[in-house]
Amino acid sequence: MKFIKTKGLIIKKVDFGEGDRIITVFSENFGKIDLLVKGIRKSKKRDQSSVDLLTLSNFTFYKKGDNFILNTIDSIDFFYDLKTDIEKLEIVSYILSIVNELILPGERKKEFFERLEKTLYFIVKNSSYTNFLLVLKMLNWMIKNEGYRIDIAGQKYFNISESVINDFGNDKVIPLKKELFEVLSNIEKAESISEEKTDINTVIDAIVLYEKYINYHLDTKLNLKKHLFGGYSC
Repeated sequence: MKFIKTKGLIIKKVDFGEGDRIITVFSENFGKIDLLVKGIRKSKKRDQSSVDLLTLSNFTFYKKGDNFILNTIDSIDFFYDLKTDIEKLEIVSYILSIVNELILPGERKKEFFERLEKTLYFIVKNSSYTNFLLVLKMLNWMIKNEGYRIDIAGQKYFNISESVINDFGNDKVIPLKKELFEVLSNIEKAESISEEKTDINTVIDAIVLYEKYINYHLDTKLNLKKHLFGGYSC
């Protein structure tokens, strides 16, 4: 029997049968994989926390038939500080939905995994504004990483299908307020955004625009609104 080892983050779980669970792991070396964990729900509480959402671990598993079976798990971080902070949990929940939507099973994305790991530790230490700004930058990086580019040829309208911000309006473009254009322009140019000049809801509006862009071009179903429990507009 050949054992496979990798570092990974649990991004989804499904319980079935009397005590089994399938965990979806975004792994450093193998992309997104499903691991069968036998009898875990009959085990002690500490063992169950090791196969819970948002747990970073070293996994050892093997293949049996069409399934990957978990053999051992060595937990690195449970991210309790994220799980107990409702505002940070909102952001992390959205990020996990991005991974689930954009990463195909078995698609190797080591750079993305490393970026995600750093992102989680960054969110622990920073405020909501800074964390939403991080999400915006992450979406921008994903767009470019997928081979797309948003050109800036004006500042009044965002044409998603044509991947351009310009001054030509029609029924297929999204009007941009000045503050929103400035955020998008700064992100596209990799320039800093001042918290004093830009409120958090404008940053969230920019996230929603990138979300619409990604959903259109990559056929995904990202939805930030589903992950915000209140306090912000979308």
